[in-house]
Amino acid sequence: MILLFSFFGLFGQSKKNENTSELKSGQIWKYNTRKGEEKSRIVILKVEDYGKRGEIVHIAVNGLKIKNKHIEGGISKEIGHLPFDKEAIIKSLTELESTTDELPDFMDGYLQWKEAFDSGKGGVFTIEVKEAVDFVDQSMNR
Repeated sequence: MILLFSFFGLFGQSKKNENTSELKSGQIWKYNTRKGEEKSRIVILKVEDYGKRGEIVHIAVNGLKIKNKHIEGGISKEIGHLPFDKEAIIKSLTELESTTDELPDFMDGYLQWKEAFDSGKGGVFTIEVKEAVDFVDQSMNR
């Protein structure tokens, strides 16, 4: 089961990866993961230029272990959509692993985010991916 989340307005810092100047849809990246999720990967879904706001990178994350009492088995392995500030995502990335033409279906989450963003009610993550995953994990279990 893929979770569709769009949480916003968080911040953080980390080491910048120098091989990330050209982020593109379909790239699969290794990143600084949470402990126990070292096989987790980021899939770049979409990169959008918002002028003065800068580039926003939409990602999916797989290989996770998020507690989810709402599904059979109690563990979600994926987050289907997370919007990130480009500079924030770069801080998490460690190695480009591969590319794919087969993206997960992220349009529902993306469109919900876009509507909120365009109306001034949504934003983007400005923290590392592992911190955003922690945030989703904690939010799922409140």
